Amino acid sequence: MAQVPAVLTVKNLYVYRGGKAVLEDVTFDVGKEFVLVVGPNGAGKTTLFLAVLNLVKYRGEICVEGVCGPERVKRVGYVPQALEVGRDATVWEYVYLPAKFRGVPPEAAKAALEEVGMADLADRPLSALSGGQRQRAAIARALAAGGDVLLLDEPLANVDPQGRLELLSVLRELKRGRTILMASHELTLPSDLADKILLLNRRVVAYGSLDEVLREEVLSKVYSYVRVAKVGGSYVCVTEDYAHTH
Repeated sequence: MAQVPAVLTVKNLYVYRGGKAVLEDVTFDVGKEFVLVVGPNGAGKTTLFLAVLNLVKYRGEICVEGVCGPERVKRVGYVPQALEVGRDATVWEYVYLPAKFRGVPPEAAKAALEEVGMADLADRPLSALSGGQRQRAAIARALAAGGDVLLLDEPLANVDPQGRLELLSVLRELKRGRTILMASHELTLPSDLADKILLLNRRVVAYGSLDEVLREEVLSKVYSYVRVAKVGGSYVCVTEDYAHTH
């Protein structure tokens, strides 16, 4: 695999909570590519994102486009797993307000809504949207505020099948020329979506292409039950979603 210039660099990252290590010596870098961040519950996927966003105390180094201090956060867009949706907010208000506070012109929000296929729903209340539409609005919100790196925390959770298809289609388009990290407890996704997989279990267990990581001998280092099949160029993975204790 050709070397891709790094946009996000994480080096020797440690995060402790309650005296216990949540992340230990995590080191990797990401270029303009789509990385699927996987691992069992408690593996540290969300904590990794919070560290990049400077929202938890950590040891180590995290840089975005060479910016390693807290100001790197301005270069990162984030979609949390639990979306906070105002009861009366419209899609436009939800998407544009954070960008407005950063001094971003409204044209950026309009462009973001176009990118996720939500421009025609700009005046609709968020409360009237489906789960998949809310996720697309949240992605537009992150895009509108600007940034070189987009972090998506479990965007496919609680989304119906039709919403998943629409969201996956949007993600395929967004990945072009962007750096995207998407945390997921699922390993079965269209093979053309992710360029790499980062397998976490407090540490980096594996990091590489789908062919390198989606192998039973690799996944069994984390999961107690693993079955992997390759069907028509795509992978189908079945795992028990809890880690070994060692």
